[in-house]
Amino acid sequence: MSSPRADGPSKLTSLADACRLIPDGASVTFGGVLLNRAPAAFVRELARQRRRGLRLVKPSPAYDLDLLSAAGCLAEAAIGITTFEARFGQSRHFRRQVERGTLKVREHS
Repeated sequence: MSSPRADGPSKLTSLADACRLIPDGASVTFGGVLLNRAPAAFVRELARQRRRGLRLVKPSPAYDLDLLSAAGCLAEAAIGITTFEARFGQSRHFRRQVERGTLKVREHS
């Protein structure tokens, strides 16, 4: 998607191409706190591309952790608190994967 410019090639890429740079089994982290400012489109694209064996490292995930758990993308999560905050409760898909033993969790609080 890059095209030549007067000052060199463009560094812009599509969301799909950016997600293709993340191999299965990679460690990933995202910005945002709980339900605020997470890169939702990026996380959805990782799930759409069916990445597997990812290791999420994040102090306070919510939507990103739950979506990647539901999609079967995660093998491990090193996290602090995870919640959808008082109004929405816990991350259901995350909890289900942990209870089934399909997601290893290292909690850092």
